Amino acid sequence: MASQPGSREKILQCASEMFYYVGYQATSVDDILMRSGVAKSNFYYHFKTKEQLAFEVLEGQVAEFETVLRQTLGNPALRPKERLERLFQEICNVQSVLHKFAGCPFGNFAAALPSSEHDERSERFRVRLSHLFHSIEDTLRDCLAEGVACGDFRADLAPAECATLLVATLEGLLLLTKTYKDVTPLTKGCTALQRILSVK
Repeated sequence: MASQPGSREKILQCASEMFYYVGYQATSVDDILMRSGVAKSNFYYHFKTKEQLAFEVLEGQVAEFETVLRQTLGNPALRPKERLERLFQEICNVQSVLHKFAGCPFGNFAAALPSSEHDERSERFRVRLSHLFHSIEDTLRDCLAEGVACGDFRADLAPAECATLLVATLEGLLLLTKTYKDVTPLTKGCTALQRILSVK
């Protein structure tokens, strides 16, 4: 018999869902407690603040996505073009099946950050998200460079520049998917990106 999740796991799971689907700013600690059924004293035993909870939620989401990157772009058994296709397929499947057109969790977090340069609490999130996006760019760049070397991708497009463009385009496509509540923009956009990158 599987063990029941403890109060900490319940809080993390509920917070992850609510931050993603409802929004970080719109979700209060009381909202999380009501949904999780955990007492307030238990919440503050595990987490000092809502910000600490949110950062742990973010770290969990980052770890999950890094696993996806290793299984797709980092899979040496596949050709580079197949790795990129697997990544696009995974992102589309997650949006249509699991996340129900809720967009990118990291983009959602970034959009919720205030623009003030003197907000130290927000700066921690900004730095973590910035590191993540740079890491995604680097992984894409390496895949694209290998694809250029083996003839999968066009040699007249710089891998580093294309990697930045791919991350930005995917974020925009995920925003459209969230706005339209329809995965079609994402699937069409990913198909177009593959055609643009591929050798004719």
